[in-house]
Amino acid sequence: MTDRPVQPHAPDPRSPLVTPSDPAADRGPATDWFTRPSATSTGSLNLAYNALDRHVVRGRADEPALLHPFAAAGRRSSYSYAELLERVAQLGGAFRELGVRPGRQVVLALPLVPELVIGLLACARVGAVAVPVLDDAPGAVRRLGSDPALDRPAVVLVDAPRRAAVQSVLLAAGRTPDHQVVLRPEPGTMDATIGDFDMAVVMKPGSFEPAWAEDLPAETGLLVRLGEGDADPARTYDHRWTVDLTARAARAGWAPGSFVAPADDPTDASPYGALLGPLLVGATVELR
Repeated sequence: MTDRPVQPHAPDPRSPLVTPSDPAADRGPATDWFTRPSATSTGSLNLAYNALDRHVVRGRADEPALLHPFAAAGRRSSYSYAELLERVAQLGGAFRELGVRPGRQVVLALPLVPELVIGLLACARVGAVAVPVLDDAPGAVRRLGSDPALDRPAVVLVDAPRRAAVQSVLLAAGRTPDHQVVLRPEPGTMDATIGDFDMAVVMKPGSFEPAWAEDLPAETGLLVRLGEGDADPARTYDHRWTVDLTARAARAGWAPGSFVAPADDPTDASPYGALLGPLLVGATVELR
């Protein structure tokens, strides 16, 4: 893929790459903006562009972006920046076709596997608000039905072990999603007539048009981190977090050649800062 200038408000749907208005600026650990902040505007940017596209455009396409050293036999254990961009653009395109628009929430009920990182970045790419649900927050599934920071999600991306619990909570709360994408579903459990999709089918090249990185106002929602209990409110991050997270990653010493695990998160968004921050500075996320 080449560094081909594209007007940020008229992105080329044929390519997952969109070049910011000033591609020569902000190299290294700084942030690439589509529109720079000014006295009258917070500017516009996209975390997914900063995490993936700019590295591919600037010659790091073949460098390692994501490793899963303990992946089960027969499952993908490594992605270069170009490969991760391709997967994220594909899932982002699927989200877009399934009705996800900027500001809509997407639940990611997955363990620490590559699909969680792909899901986070795909949400960022199309402007959706990711709501990740991990095992280290036991009440998180329950809170999907009661937390005031959450709405009815446009899509739920879930693995087979969590599927029934998530469905039950959302149904009881009147928050049933428009669509459900299931990672490695049990045979015979999918029904496309009610909006169920096997992630393997969704991710098949050609199933959906790959998504470009949306030109988003900096205050566009990015991620909701659920609290650990009823007394711990959810925290919401927007695309301005790109700037802070990039700076934190640089202060942590992360750079191309660094390998960063989720436990290394220097932010209050643990472990999401360590899943996204390394990519912003060209380092490698290692799921272990």
